[in-house]
Amino acid sequence: MSYADNQDGTVTDTATGLMWQQATAPGKYTWHRALQYCENLTLAGQSDWRLPNMRELQSIVNYGRVNPSIDPIFGAESGWYRSSSTYVSSPNFAWNVNFNVGIVCYDNLGYSFFVRAVRGQALAGKGEA
Repeated sequence: MSYADNQDGTVTDTATGLMWQQATAPGKYTWHRALQYCENLTLAGQSDWRLPNMRELQSIVNYGRVNPSIDPIFGAESGWYRSSSTYVSSPNFAWNVNFNVGIVCYDNLGYSFFVRAVRGQALAGKGEA
């Protein structure tokens, strides 16, 4: 994993080309509010931010680290982070990534979790809606 600190509140993943919000968004968000937060975000002069899909969010997990399981270049809280990927079998659930230990699980859209916005070409994933 190779990241560049853009010195403007963002980090670029040099492997995927995705640009990430460096700090965790303030507060916790339900799935619908997380989508809204990202879509309304203006950061580093950019306004095309979005909620990452599950594959993108999992791509920044560092499985060699715990509490948090993410590179220190990110300002990360240990805990669950929202993805935009819904669970195909149930429209009331979405995939989330836990940055305490790096596990992936789906949960109810109404539960509140941390958020980190992303911008750039979306990474495709399997089993996502």
